[in-house]
Amino acid sequence: MERSESAVTAVTSLNPFSRIETQLRCFQAWKALGVRILTVNVDDEADRLIPLGLAEADILRLSAADTGQALHGKPVPQILATLRRLREQPGTGPVAVVNSDLFPAMRSPAGLGHWLDHFPAMALTREDCGAAETVRFGDRAPYRGGLDAFVFSRASLAQVLERAGTSTSAGRMCFGMIGWDYVMGALILSAGGGLADSGLLLHERHPTTYSSMDEFAHYLPDMRRLAGIETENPTEAAAIFQRVIEWECDRSAPLTARMQMMFLAPPRAATLPDAAAMALADRLLRLCPVQGWVTRRGSIAHLATEARTAGACDLPWARDVFEVNPDPHHRFSQRLLAILFCLECRDLFTPGPVPVRTQYPEGNLHGKAIRHLRETLADDPRMLQLEITSVFGAELVEHGIFNPRIFNYLVQGCECDDERLLLREILSHAQGVRHAA
Repeated sequence: MERSESAVTAVTSLNPFSRIETQLRCFQAWKALGVRILTVNVDDEADRLIPLGLAEADILRLSAADTGQALHGKPVPQILATLRRLREQPGTGPVAVVNSDLFPAMRSPAGLGHWLDHFPAMALTREDCGAAETVRFGDRAPYRGGLDAFVFSRASLAQVLERAGTSTSAGRMCFGMIGWDYVMGALILSAGGGLADSGLLLHERHPTTYSSMDEFAHYLPDMRRLAGIETENPTEAAAIFQRVIEWECDRSAPLTARMQMMFLAPPRAATLPDAAAMALADRLLRLCPVQGWVTRRGSIAHLATEARTAGACDLPWARDVFEVNPDPHHRFSQRLLAILFCLECRDLFTPGPVPVRTQYPEGNLHGKAIRHLRETLADDPRMLQLEITSVFGAELVEHGIFNPRIFNYLVQGCECDDERLLLREILSHAQGVRHAA
């Protein structure tokens, strides 16, 4: 196996059309760490990245033939074509494939290559967080629903590429598409590699872009061949391999802990939260004390500071920060907290009263949306409550519309005092009542 001193070349694919600020921040963090990192793109995307601060040497240009244009309808780079291009470059040693929104919370570039002291290749999970600057040593939030990074020695890369050459889904494996990470994880395990929680690769939560498991159906023959998964149902197959990921990560937990001890170095916030942001965090945690078990006070304050700097609070982003407990009995209060957080943040950067109305503009789609939810979720009242809460919150936060009938529906669905208290606070904001910091 190659030693950790070997320089690792990392490759990703920046998407200039979506959340590019976050991706650029992560890309520059890899470079600042001393890792040679490349983004692989077609010419049109590469030309858009140059004005954003990338150099030509940062980009590995691919032809349309090496993308998923024909299969997926967009020029997403093929994983195997990218790896072959890297292997052909002179002087290339170990190689890593990383998702474009992973922040390397490492004190040394050896944090990638050190995995190769233990396995010839590694598949790694990410660590979810609200913001990279809020992570502290000992925080653990691994996301095991997928694999976000892969590290290969030069010898194992050749072996994996050879095995992948016989895969029925080889041409479908592209950056940004669902399913290929499971196949790559299975390839690595079949080649004697390992799978672990990275403990070092941070991912700031954001709304998911995957809405269907249909694409995963194309990977079923390979998952049957590589991992012995026999089911023809793509959702069941994904669930089975997720259990493989969980088992392997539990087995590798001592190695992850060692890597964190050696290399973890989260970034420091450029601006510390001020008294107003800390008071906002304290207020929210007093309203819902159980949230303090899963969301740090400092994290909420830091996110409030970021929202004020941006001049707006994005509700889907807030939901991803607060909705971290999957227990259905907590999701309602967490969703209400996200709404209240946005309203409280708005008070931080809006000097005067914020107008709220109860009338919808002509031609609105509110009624149609509610009817659709009631029809499709008639057999799942808890999910119906959650989705109607999302509609209520989006209308209030993003459009300044307060719907009394939905509010009363949500009050009637409360199961505890915390939920009632949060709704009372939301009502106060709708009525124009401000709270002192």
